Amino acid sequence: MNIQFIIAMIVGLIIALWTGLAIGNGEYGKAGFVGGGTILAVLMAVIGQRYRFEGWLIAIIVACYFIGGKGFSYQRLVSVIFVGEATLAMLVFFHFFRVLSGSARLLPPHRLATPLFFFLVYGFIHLILDGRAFPLVMVLRDTATVYYALFFFLVYNSMQHKPTREYILKLLPMIAAISMILYTVTVFGGLAVSISNATMLRGAPVILQTIDAMIPICIGFSAFAYFKSLQTSGIWKWMYLLSSILCSAPLFAYGKAVFYLAFASYLGALFVAGQWKIIVTIIPIGICSVFVLIALVGSGIIKDEQGRLKRFMDEFSSFDVVGVGNQASRKNAQRNVDWRLTWWKTVTEDTMGSRPFYGLGMGADISSKFHAEYYNTSYLNTNVKIARYPHNIIFTIIGRMGLIGLIIFIPIAILITRELWIGIHVLRRYGSQSNPRYAFTWAFILAGFVNAFFQSTFEAPYTAVMFWTILALLCVMNQVEHDKLFATKEHEAETPASSGNLQLSKPVAVMRQES
Repeated sequence: MNIQFIIAMIVGLIIALWTGLAIGNGEYGKAGFVGGGTILAVLMAVIGQRYRFEGWLIAIIVACYFIGGKGFSYQRLVSVIFVGEATLAMLVFFHFFRVLSGSARLLPPHRLATPLFFFLVYGFIHLILDGRAFPLVMVLRDTATVYYALFFFLVYNSMQHKPTREYILKLLPMIAAISMILYTVTVFGGLAVSISNATMLRGAPVILQTIDAMIPICIGFSAFAYFKSLQTSGIWKWMYLLSSILCSAPLFAYGKAVFYLAFASYLGALFVAGQWKIIVTIIPIGICSVFVLIALVGSGIIKDEQGRLKRFMDEFSSFDVVGVGNQASRKNAQRNVDWRLTWWKTVTEDTMGSRPFYGLGMGADISSKFHAEYYNTSYLNTNVKIARYPHNIIFTIIGRMGLIGLIIFIPIAILITRELWIGIHVLRRYGSQSNPRYAFTWAFILAGFVNAFFQSTFEAPYTAVMFWTILALLCVMNQVEHDKLFATKEHEAETPASSGNLQLSKPVAVMRQES
């Protein structure tokens, strides 16, 4: 028995005794914090022998965000410090430790690093100046739109470590499947309230999944399962293919047009990438499933007491692509459009009329005036539930950070689009042999980016933390693919003569076999 083992036993005994006393005194928060921290330290010590410590921390946070969603993201450690902010602080510590030791660069070697750095600097200026004009809590909440981008810097360096990257890639589809199963049970089983109550911690549920967070998870898993179906045979092929389609059923049933737009964008991008099989597969199966469901509900075999089928049909037909939308569904669609357009118009007019370059500031109220105009009520109306963000990152930045913020953000949006375009080329190059896990990350970012212009991908922690984390993973994988392609072309350019010699030697080998 060595000295390290003895020290570990003594420390473990002290922690166990302290945790027991804390529980006995009713200090469950402290006990949970110490107990969870101890478990995390043990896991990091065991698994960290191969994977980076921060990579293991990223894996835990990603799993918890996928499964817990909004509930987990708003769990407080102390005061206003949520889990995402605490994770960010730990990753910053790991990052600076590696920078000081010379094993990592301060800024990642990627095109996104420069505009993101300016975005963060400008956001910090807003944090300092706006903190004097508005409540600090509100300023910090709105500044999260900017500082969540730090996850890109911190995760990028960790994902360059190949074992850690491969570990995260293996984890993503598994936790996405668990998340989708839980969401399916929540939607079709009507267990949302029961699960929230069962996981209540200090007055807030740990598990509270929302459609904003589930859209990229669903589409990412759909892409993973589809490419797995191309690489397997027999019953597994059909199981993966059906999984790629049926995993979207809970979100279709939710009746949210934003998901339909994201899913259509995903199918269109796959078609551009040369993957037309999913189009001719998913449309017939989807149409047949809807007709079967209508028949079952109409015959009374299935009871649709909550009206999900009707809501789905109304929302889906509200696009009125071929004139199938009835008057009620068209009115519903028009209300959604008017709601957003009125808000975007109000934010733009307020910003341009007062402080067009700097913006109204972090912490400013960009909601009350819009609601007063849209609902024709007084400026301050406590009866109207006010959403904080205008469901479009462009108008959020205009309202909070003005034209300067928008000018800084546009290159970021262009470079994210570029990474997605690179992904289309990668999927086209490999065809049916494309890496399903790569397809997951690409589809996740595609759906999240589309969602950013109609919901709150960049503003809310349960969407923003995951988006920047997996975007960093996608960027590293794109760089790996670029290096691999460059090395292949360089090798082909250097060995034209040897390939010719091989071609000349083939007839000789054939002649020897024939003789």
